[in-house]
Amino acid sequence: MQYDKNIMGTLWARAACWICVVALTCTTVYAVEAESDTMASDLDATSGEMAIEPNQAEVAFSDDGCVIKFIAFQKESNIRDGLRLLAALCRKNIVPSSGVDGPLTISRLYNVTFEEALNAVLGYGFRYDQDGDFVRVYTADEYKKIKEDPERMEHKVITLYYITADEASKLIRPVLSAAAQVTTTTPAESEITSGGSTTSLSGGGGGDKVAINDMIVLFDYPENIAKAEAVIEEIDIRPKQVLIEAAIMAARLTEGMQFGVDWNLLSGVTVNNFPANIVGGTGTAMETFGFVQNPATAGMIVGFSADNVQAIITALEEVTDTNLLANPKILAVNKQEGSVLIGKKIGYLDTSTVTQTSTTSSVAFLETGTRLVFRPYIGDDGYIRMDIYPKDSDGTLKSNDIPDETTTELKTNVIVRDGETVVIGGLFRDVILTSREQVPLLGNLPLIGAAFRGTTDSVSREEVIILLTPHIIEEPSEVNGDDRADDIRMKMDAAKHNLQAIDRSRIAEDAYARAARYYLEGDVDSAVYNLKVALMMRPTYLEARRLQERIIAETDPEQLKRIDSIVQQAIDQQEANNWQRR
Repeated sequence: MQYDKNIMGTLWARAACWICVVALTCTTVYAVEAESDTMASDLDATSGEMAIEPNQAEVAFSDDGCVIKFIAFQKESNIRDGLRLLAALCRKNIVPSSGVDGPLTISRLYNVTFEEALNAVLGYGFRYDQDGDFVRVYTADEYKKIKEDPERMEHKVITLYYITADEASKLIRPVLSAAAQVTTTTPAESEITSGGSTTSLSGGGGGDKVAINDMIVLFDYPENIAKAEAVIEEIDIRPKQVLIEAAIMAARLTEGMQFGVDWNLLSGVTVNNFPANIVGGTGTAMETFGFVQNPATAGMIVGFSADNVQAIITALEEVTDTNLLANPKILAVNKQEGSVLIGKKIGYLDTSTVTQTSTTSSVAFLETGTRLVFRPYIGDDGYIRMDIYPKDSDGTLKSNDIPDETTTELKTNVIVRDGETVVIGGLFRDVILTSREQVPLLGNLPLIGAAFRGTTDSVSREEVIILLTPHIIEEPSEVNGDDRADDIRMKMDAAKHNLQAIDRSRIAEDAYARAARYYLEGDVDSAVYNLKVALMMRPTYLEARRLQERIIAETDPEQLKRIDSIVQQAIDQQEANNWQRR
């Protein structure tokens, strides 16, 4: 019996546990259904109809706001029902005007934001406006009247830093209302003077033009001004720059050969280029013979004269080899033209005007040397499109003051990747010219015919290659200006060291270098002595003056004050003298 009691107790305990689980499950299901019924009842409290069935909406919240993953509206629901449902699901304060009403034209939405769902519910006949924590919904006519109220218009001053005011005003016009007003500052001077002297500030110097950043003043509705500011924020950015390295290599080779005999059988006629002073005679006797190397031609001339017969044997070879390498570099802003000219300008009279009382002439200039003109257009893929015009030229003036120019130039539009070197032009040209002068018939004879003829050979070879390397510059420091400054400093130092040891500039430079070294080592007395030597050789040596003041400030501040006082007294005296002269 005891064994049966234990079995019965265990069975009763297990049955009690199962009863508790079933009771708890039923209570939870009932609570969920009651909550769903309550939500549906709340949504339908004013319309009298269910706008949505229970469990027919799924909503998620994130940092970006409310996201409706799924929602299904009942048939014959109106817009106000849809707005009421969206307000409850996304916890928004939606306030429709009395005129907002009509049938709901959608039944289901999937994976939309609150704003997208609101636009879908309203359709094309209604508009909404965010007013703080409230979303106010109007009919299209009501919205237009409210938004176009002149009392809502306000002004805004926007300062521009890279884009011009005229350009910005054109770009923001699409986001402004028809009643908007846009006023811009006066455009800045678009060019700089290229030289010459003038006494009038209105001739390109700016005068009393506005000396501030470009600005625009907007007068429009607040929402449109906000859109305009967003547009300007995107377009008023610092432009990129392009550094162009161009290498223009030109090689010109000219070879000339003259060989032959120049006969003269007529008495009283002088043979051209007959040597005036040849070995074995004076060149003027009737019977002379000899040879000479003419310094002007660096060839050899052999000549003789007997009675009425004169002859010159010429053997001359001339070789001219010219190599040119020009390497101009220039930095320019995107879409802006940059140009550099390294050479000279040859002046000449261009035109002359003669009247009864005066003669007026105009002077023009022929620019020769190495010139580079380009305009870059930076792409978003690391490529640069460029209009480019490299030129290398040389010019002379003829006897009639008309200039002649020898030039190598190229004008093209190319696309180049950032940092890559491309050949944008190449010229290889050979010109071979052979001329022959001879005595008829005799010059054609074999062997002995060479004594009765002369030949002139001319070979001209020209090679030109133009290389181009562009670099997109995001920051000005990328042009390595410090490194270039160090290069210049080293070249200047090398040039100074080539001066004679007794040259005053060389003595001043060496003394300053010793002074700086002694100062860094802590030997102030030696530094001061060498500074005195440097300033004695060059009183205006700025670096030495600065180091001297630094040492005085560290060792004897009172002396520095006395020096400042003396300098100030001199300045005051100079100003007093200037006022007296006025």
